[in-house]
Amino acid sequence: DDFGFERDIAANGRIAIEKLKEKPYDIILMDLQMPEMNGFEATDYIRNTMNSKIPIIALTADVTTVDVAKCRVVGMNDYIAKPVDERLLYNKIIGLIKKPLLIKYTDPINDAEMPQIIKCTDLEYLSRRTKSNPVLMMEMITLYLEQTPPLISAMTQSYHDKNWKLLYSAVHKMIPSFSIMGISTDFENMAKKVQEYASTQNQAEGITDMVLQLSNVCNQACEELEEELLELKEQNHE
Repeated sequence: DDFGFERDIAANGRIAIEKLKEKPYDIILMDLQMPEMNGFEATDYIRNTMNSKIPIIALTADVTTVDVAKCRVVGMNDYIAKPVDERLLYNKIIGLIKKPLLIKYTDPINDAEMPQIIKCTDLEYLSRRTKSNPVLMMEMITLYLEQTPPLISAMTQSYHDKNWKLLYSAVHKMIPSFSIMGISTDFENMAKKVQEYASTQNQAEGITDMVLQLSNVCNQACEELEEELLELKEQNHE
């Protein structure tokens, strides 16, 4: 309501499907843990039985337990963790409504050929911070592209070597860039958990996967930002 959107609430997946059958919607915020029919089951029905391509954002209580691959396989477009970051949610909603993702869900799933349906960077914050100054934006992106690959290498190698001091330092340097480049707070929180583990070596469960996910999202961010940088350079020369 605060965003100026109209919304309906469904108590479970079955009710959500009935509502979707009754009238068209622009987007669905799908809680993964619902009674009777959970978010995965409801999304699978919407995609394969109803053959609907409506954008769906998964809502989860803890991103570290979310099977992101499963979200993609059933056809979800994105995900967000509770407590919800309102700025991030707004950006995700607007991004999906403005640029609906047309994916053929009836094709056999091949992980190697599966399209990337989650864009991990969002430069709206950087644009506001630099007052849309393309030169400043290019400088910030260039700095990220210079600093991040060595930090990814340092993080993964130090974790492998059990060099906790270096792991703490590498992750600590990575954290501020998540919000600047519009990367989900889910990953910022994940990085803080890795940093805490590097400090205490307690609660090791899931840390290996978190390091891998952080490495993946930062590499993906670099790829996206390289494209953004090229576009900004082209626009600046026009």
